[in-house]
Amino acid sequence: MAEPGQLNGIDLQDLEEGLKEIGEQEEARHARKRSRIQWLGGFRFNSFVRNNTFIVEEPASSTAQEQAPNSMEYVLGALGACLATGFVLNATRRGISVHNLEVALDSSQDNVFAFFGLSDEGHPGFQQVRAKLYVQADSDEDTLKEVWEQAVRTSPVGNSLARVVSITPELSVV
Repeated sequence: MAEPGQLNGIDLQDLEEGLKEIGEQEEARHARKRSRIQWLGGFRFNSFVRNNTFIVEEPASSTAQEQAPNSMEYVLGALGACLATGFVLNATRRGISVHNLEVALDSSQDNVFAFFGLSDEGHPGFQQVRAKLYVQADSDEDTLKEVWEQAVRTSPVGNSLARVVSITPELSVV
């Protein structure tokens, strides 16, 4: 049973106050994100984001022991988490109680061989991503569909994948 003033594990007053505060900060409109990646040897890396760290690993062969997801799997997981967050956020703001939620993602890459230097055709990025929401909530299907469509439309990760993003590479030899 939810505590008074809470819905979906979220304090409603804190949520609205936090959103109001964010909306009053013009610099928050263009939020900056930073990450630092440290090589651990082989195809294994430590990624630092804020006060968090996680391992990224690309198996050296099809028989290699995998100990962590590769970069594309993290992108796929980030998309799913972003979509789920958007759904819970928008459902909560509409007063919809969510009982259970899962986002299943399935993707294909255009030509992963391009990354490995085995082909010059196409690109190594995602060609297609399918995201399916499974949800139990106290609302009708049409409303839940609207909330899902809003989550997809406003997903920062989804928009980053679907739009051209400028990447400025630099090199510093130390």
